[in-house]
Amino acid sequence: MIEDIRYLIVFAKIAEVGSISGGAAALGLTTATASLHLSRLEKNLGSALIYRNTRKLSLTHDGARLMETAGSMLKLYEQGFIEFKQRSISTQNNLRISIPAVFINSAFTRHIAAFSKAYPDVRLSISCNDTRHDLIGESIDVAFRIGELPDSSLKARHLFLLPRRVIATEQYLSECGPVKHPRDLASLKWIGLSMRPDTRLFRHTETGEEVQIKYTPCIRVDNVEASYRLAQLGTGLAAPPDYLSDEGIRRKEVVAVLPEWMLDPLKVYAVWPPNIATSNVAYTLINSLYDAFSSRSLDER
Repeated sequence: MIEDIRYLIVFAKIAEVGSISGGAAALGLTTATASLHLSRLEKNLGSALIYRNTRKLSLTHDGARLMETAGSMLKLYEQGFIEFKQRSISTQNNLRISIPAVFINSAFTRHIAAFSKAYPDVRLSISCNDTRHDLIGESIDVAFRIGELPDSSLKARHLFLLPRRVIATEQYLSECGPVKHPRDLASLKWIGLSMRPDTRLFRHTETGEEVQIKYTPCIRVDNVEASYRLAQLGTGLAAPPDYLSDEGIRRKEVVAVLPEWMLDPLKVYAVWPPNIATSNVAYTLINSLYDAFSSRSLDER
């Protein structure tokens, strides 16, 4: 049935133009393809629609009767195509993106602002949330995500690394007793993140020894900055990005826990639907951010 609709449109264009080659060219088809579609339509209907020879063609009686329906379908097709292209032209500079809320006060947002200034015709709509959005379901053009990506049909590009460290207040640590090894942290209070597993893999900066611990959060939040603020208030341990805790450490509001043990930095990706054209402004944004960071960490930029 779907194929017959295509055949009817081809038939109507051939009849309108007056030649198979002309109709084919108008629809962006080869003459052979258009001729094949016409033959298949005649076969499916069991009736000749066009008389043709090397010099001209004419509609049969059945062809003239069918042309009224086929012509209406051709008109709907052409009008819809033109209207869609016109809408695309008017909306091609609209870009809906999703960024982790933790990036709001970071260099990442400064680069978004720089992009907006460099491309003033692009109208950005930005969702700021640390939980992951459904790109397809929510019609998001590009999402920026922290951490490993699940297998999916989405396209992705690694942009930069996000260093992080475990922090807490000195007072909280003094109440916990000696903390000499990552295993000592498993039984302490943690502020957990709903989008991250309740595990931490530590690596010793000198020996390379690796230790993974599992903990049970005393509080769970869906916002990285909230986890840092709660740790800053002495609630427990958190592992925010370095750029969030640097100032707090300088002010001695928090301290780095076991600084000789490091957490692997998290990877930050741009993620987008696979059918976005490379000419789309989304690619311009992705390439702009990639060039700005050049696979370096957020702290380094």
